[in-house]
Amino acid sequence: MHITLVNMPWASIDFPSLALGILKRRVADEFPDSRVDVVNANLDYLDWITERAGLTREEYNFCWDSYFTGYSEWIFSSALYDDPHWRNAEFADLVAGAVPGDMLNKGRELHALAPEYIASLVRRILADRPDVVGFSTTFAQNSAVLAAARLIKKTAPEVHVVLGGGNCDGPQGAALHRGFPFVDYVNRGEGEVSFTRLLACLRDESDPADIPGLCWRDAEGTSHANAMRAAPLPASALVTPDYTDYFEQHAASRARAMAEPHIVLESSRGCWWGQKHHCTFCGLNGSFMEFRSKSPDRFVDELLAMTERHQVLNVAVADNILDMTYLRSVVPRLAEAECDLRISYEIKSNMRREQLASLVAAGIHYVQPGIESLSGRVLKLMDKGVTGCQNVRMLRDAESVSLGVVWNYLFGFPAETEDDYDSVIDQFPAVHHLAPPNGVTRIAIERFSPYFNRPELGFGDLEPAAHYAVIYDLPESELRDMAYVFDAAHQGISTTHAERLEKAVETWRHEFPRGRLTQCDLTDSIVLTNTRPGFAWRTLSIDEPWEMAAFRLLEQPCTSDVLAKKLREADHDIAAEDLSALLARWRTLGLLFEDGGQTVHVVPYAANQDLMRWVTRDSSPALVPALLHEPVGRTPEAGTATALRCWRERDEETRARDGIYLGEEEYGDTAVRTVSDLVARGTRHVALPKPVILGHDEHGDPGSDREAVRGLTHVRESTGHGLSVDWELDLGTEVGRWRLFSHLYPPRSVAGPDGDAVLDQWRATFHMNKCGYRRGTGFVEVTDLRHGTQRRVLMRKVHKGKLASLLDGAPVSDFRPQEIEAFLKSGLVHQVGSLLWWLPSRISRWPVVS
Repeated sequence: MHITLVNMPWASIDFPSLALGILKRRVADEFPDSRVDVVNANLDYLDWITERAGLTREEYNFCWDSYFTGYSEWIFSSALYDDPHWRNAEFADLVAGAVPGDMLNKGRELHALAPEYIASLVRRILADRPDVVGFSTTFAQNSAVLAAARLIKKTAPEVHVVLGGGNCDGPQGAALHRGFPFVDYVNRGEGEVSFTRLLACLRDESDPADIPGLCWRDAEGTSHANAMRAAPLPASALVTPDYTDYFEQHAASRARAMAEPHIVLESSRGCWWGQKHHCTFCGLNGSFMEFRSKSPDRFVDELLAMTERHQVLNVAVADNILDMTYLRSVVPRLAEAECDLRISYEIKSNMRREQLASLVAAGIHYVQPGIESLSGRVLKLMDKGVTGCQNVRMLRDAESVSLGVVWNYLFGFPAETEDDYDSVIDQFPAVHHLAPPNGVTRIAIERFSPYFNRPELGFGDLEPAAHYAVIYDLPESELRDMAYVFDAAHQGISTTHAERLEKAVETWRHEFPRGRLTQCDLTDSIVLTNTRPGFAWRTLSIDEPWEMAAFRLLEQPCTSDVLAKKLREADHDIAAEDLSALLARWRTLGLLFEDGGQTVHVVPYAANQDLMRWVTRDSSPALVPALLHEPVGRTPEAGTATALRCWRERDEETRARDGIYLGEEEYGDTAVRTVSDLVARGTRHVALPKPVILGHDEHGDPGSDREAVRGLTHVRESTGHGLSVDWELDLGTEVGRWRLFSHLYPPRSVAGPDGDAVLDQWRATFHMNKCGYRRGTGFVEVTDLRHGTQRRVLMRKVHKGKLASLLDGAPVSDFRPQEIEAFLKSGLVHQVGSLLWWLPSRISRWPVVS
């Protein structure tokens, strides 16, 4: 039997299909004599449409992200109904104001070309003469899937067409089967078992009536929908996906230059919070909310084996929520693994700073904590189980440990009031240094959510979202069963207030890369640094013992009464009016967030967070120039000419305060170990004792090769750890090759006739991880953006000893001529006189893009 599984647009080009990877593995295990192919039509479409319509990554992502407007599904409706002009005017009227004009024009172009693409895809699929073609359809894939299914059945009636995925859950799958006769079977619910049972039925020509959840047709063509399983699959039944086809196709696709590939894994299914308190707006778990997780050892082994097999270190975990027991099992094991992973996970937002720090140590660098709002009252309406102050604490602590946070601000809940938003928006300037929402969104009513199932919660008279009737030629009764998104009368705040929220978040997003607020706790004082535009002060110290105690207590949300009680318990008998005056002063300085009678401070620990923030310039990342143009003068501590000087803060004004200077460190030839130790001690800024001279110095004398490499290595290692560096560079005769070094933290000066121009360009284009490497099992991955376009280099079977020697500079004589030639040609190794030196810095932190 030949089975072809298809992942249609608009699936993300960054990720393989978890569903199809699982099904491929299941089918291969159950039917070892069968052939199973996965066609990644999302990658294929990107290549095809780019040649014809010049589709950019941003445009593809807009389509992928526009499910709730119907824009992306409408594009392929022309192929579904074999009409290049299918309901153009009706759809343009529907999305007027919701879709930018340039994207609407692009959509019309894609809409007209869709039938041609589907025809070409179906020809290629059928050329391999499959017996079964299975489609996974989730969110915006529906119309593209149906268009391909229709043409397959029309062209080759003998081929069995099967649908499954999130869009087929519950009544949706039955409606799809009834409404589109060219679909032979629909798998509803978890498909691992039912799909393989269906294949056995097709092979044996037996009756499919007892396969749970399956929709099928009898001899007369009548649609039947078998009852779904009463219980979800146990965790032991969740198999490791097979992504061979995706990674082979991605390597040959235009996507390779547009997106870094990721491995997609699941460590659990369901939601343990949703089992107890189903968030009122969430419909993501469909028919099965029950939480099940893989054994910790199995999940870690699976993750590490997949990264080694595919030589990919980016991992997206598809879980709805992190199993908290993994903090004591999975997280320590990943932290011990010799892999520089970049993992994304969904978590609950009430986790503490030490827990977040453990995630980062394990390679979990991005989280989606389901923040949704900073108003405790609105969060209670959602049944989120957290408060506004806890969510702000989450943002603050994530900033302290350099953890990326992804979230959206939701509104439109029944019984919310304008004051729920005004009281929070007024405090936004105080949190402009914390990760802003990606956007502001009115909640959609999703099938399977409490708002859909329980009209008494505030949403009655639900209708399928208006775009379904424009995209599909089906009666309203069928659309009602097929739809996932529903329209209802707007609830909550007015449009005017929603616009105020949107503008406030837009301002937050604009200010985020430019402002910072940090603390250095020196035990006998707490030094704060501020550059947020909304507050004029730059640096101040909290040094009164009772004020320091109050500030530390406000790391956790508490009421004024509780704060006063805890201060008294710590032998600080402070009058109520004095405490009230202190809180009022801190409020004026933008140090506090208040909600629901509780207060929490908003000051992260200093970690050079501003250096980890990107802004987008012509699709290329760069730091805000102001972050690098801060004047860097000589500090009062002159130091010695042979020692590295270290501070707890990069801000020059703060560096002058008592306790911020950490002293001197040996400026030796073991910079890799030295800088790592400095970071562990709290160092955030270093100053090199002497200029780095390549070639010849200003007197025409040759510089010391070892001295130059020593300086470059300290800068490279400091840059990789996110430290700022005070240093000077003399490129000598190599000034034209400055871009080789442009991934290093910009120097204070560049010697030479073009030095000032080089320095300006360097500062304007610098960003973290511009050229960096990560270690995997048996390979090293290098990402290089120094020359404007991304280059990903995989170095397989790397000799660890040779790489280690290059880090601190290795003699040329240690390498064969062929090796030296290959090193220099790669642009990843630079020859400094008699030494070869490794250019990329090791990536240990990941920026947040704004």
